[in-house]
Amino acid sequence: MAGGMSVFGMKHVAMGVTALIGGGAVLMLPKGTVRHRLFGRVYAAAILSINGTALLIYDLTGRPNVFHVIAVVNLATLAMGLLALRRWRRTREARALITHQRRMAMNYVGLWMAFVTELLVNPMMGLSQLGDPRSHWPLMIALNIALFVAGGWLVRTRLVTAEVTA
Repeated sequence: MAGGMSVFGMKHVAMGVTALIGGGAVLMLPKGTVRHRLFGRVYAAAILSINGTALLIYDLTGRPNVFHVIAVVNLATLAMGLLALRRWRRTREARALITHQRRMAMNYVGLWMAFVTELLVNPMMGLSQLGDPRSHWPLMIALNIALFVAGGWLVRTRLVTAEVTA
């Protein structure tokens, strides 16, 4: 342990930062380029690592909790996004490419939702020390609903295209 954080916790945080940066790069880069694919692989590996470590961390409650459920859901959206990409590579169906983009983008939205939740409820992040931790749950729920709605709107109206540059 370093500073109260386990090795799994440190790896989880490092991969979280990697995924936040890598996922942002994937969304901003032209789709289908070598750089898009490279950052996409980094993002996917970081997400696998984040969720793998999340499933091994029980510091918050000592037993499985909502974060473990979120990790399983996040792994499912990642798998759906990657399988849709595989299907698109095989068939070149526009629908498969759009499914890939939507699932991966919503996976990234989910990453931001998890980050906000960690900031509010994890005692090591410091914010939960600012008041009664029970008061953070309504704020966390409201922020996550807002992130999900805003993220879903952006994905549907701004990010999805059936075209790639390469």
